[in-house]
Amino acid sequence: MIDTVRAEAFKLRTLTSVLFTCLATAALTVGLAWLSGWSVGRALTDNPGLLVGEVVPEQSGFDAISYGQAGMVVLGVLAVGTEYTGGQIRASLLAVPHRPRLLLAKAAAVAAAALAVALATVPAAFAATQVGLGEHGYPLTGMLDRPVLGALAGAVAYWVLLALLAAGITVVLRNTVVPLVLLISLVLALSFYLSMLTGLADLLPDRAGAQMFLRGGPNRTDLSAIGGGAVMAAWVAGVWAVAVPLFARRAA
Repeated sequence: MIDTVRAEAFKLRTLTSVLFTCLATAALTVGLAWLSGWSVGRALTDNPGLLVGEVVPEQSGFDAISYGQAGMVVLGVLAVGTEYTGGQIRASLLAVPHRPRLLLAKAAAVAAAALAVALATVPAAFAATQVGLGEHGYPLTGMLDRPVLGALAGAVAYWVLLALLAAGITVVLRNTVVPLVLLISLVLALSFYLSMLTGLADLLPDRAGAQMFLRGGPNRTDLSAIGGGAVMAAWVAGVWAVAVPLFARRAA
C-alpha cells in the first residue's frame, strides 16, 4: 500500500496542472491576504467610518484564509479527474489491479498534497494579513497562542477535507466540470445565500467545516469547531463510501 501511495504522490508531482494549482493557491491566497489587510489598515487609519462593524485582527486573518478554498477544490478535482480525461486510468489499473487500494492511495496522495499546501499557506496568509494591517494588526508572536494556533490547525484540516471532498465527488461523477462548478459555487457564495433561506444550510460541508477556524462574522454558526469539523468529515466519509464501491465495480 505504501508503494502505491508513493507512486500516486509521484504522479501528482509530475502533473503540471496540479503543480500550478498548488503554487497559484499559495501565492494568490497570501497576496490577497496582505492586500485585504492593507486596505482595511488604511481605512482604519484614514477613515474608520467607511468600515462596517468592528475590525478584529485575528478574524481578519482567518477570513483571508478562505481565499484559498477554490484552490483546494481545483486540486482535488484535477488530482483525480485528469486520469479520466486523459485515459490514464486504464494504465493505473494495469499497474494496480486492486481498485479499492488504488483509489485509497489516490486519496492519500491528494490529502498529502493538500496538507503540504495548507501548512505552508495558512500561517503565511494569517501573518500577511497582520502585516498588511500594520499597527492595527495582531502581533505575529501571538500566532503561537493556543486559541490562534488551534484555529490555524482547524483551517489546515478544512483545506485538506475540502480537497478530499472534491476528489471524492470527481470519482463518483467521473467528470471534472460538474464538481468544479458545484463546489466552487458552494464555497464562494451558494452556501451563504442558502443559509438565509434555511438553517439546514449550516450543515453543508464548507459552512460546517469553516467553524473549525472562524471566530466571528456572517459565516459563524452555532456549531462548535469540533462539531463543524465532524460534520464536514462525515460528508467526506460519505462521499468516499460511495466512491470506493462505484470505482471498484464499473468499467474504467
